Amino acid sequence: MINNRINKTITQIICTVCVIVLTGCSTFNISKESLVTQLEKNQKVGNRYNILTFPIIITEYPSNNLKKIKCVNEDGKLVWLYPDKNTQFMITRKSDSTSVVKAYFDTLILQSDTLYGLRSRILGGIRKIPVDDIYKVEIYAEFANTENISK
Repeated sequence: MINNRINKTITQIICTVCVIVLTGCSTFNISKESLVTQLEKNQKVGNRYNILTFPIIITEYPSNNLKKIKCVNEDGKLVWLYPDKNTQFMITRKSDSTSVVKAYFDTLILQSDTLYGLRSRILGGIRKIPVDDIYKVEIYAEFANTENISK
């Protein structure tokens, strides 16, 4: 009797987590040219702070301070994406199309002809991607907040 309740509870928890994970994720596309143009025009590089509550750890990292970015959703429609802390860029390189470089949205910064981004706000791990080496750019958002753009 108790084992049945435990098994039922565990099954319910697993199902709930699966539903949240499977229904809450979206992938957006953006061209290399559009990404570069939007970063050139709108990024305001400054520092942000990441605070972990236990144990108390405060880390500082560079941020592009973008509030939104124009991209294409899974239906092929042009939208404004309003990123959150978990939104990440997934960049495929021309020189190595088998691996994807990941960086958090707010940490991706354009300097000259190179993109820099962090894989972790706590541990750092700077990713350096020459713009000429970019094959494809995707944006992954767990619970995407978007606004349609009328043409």
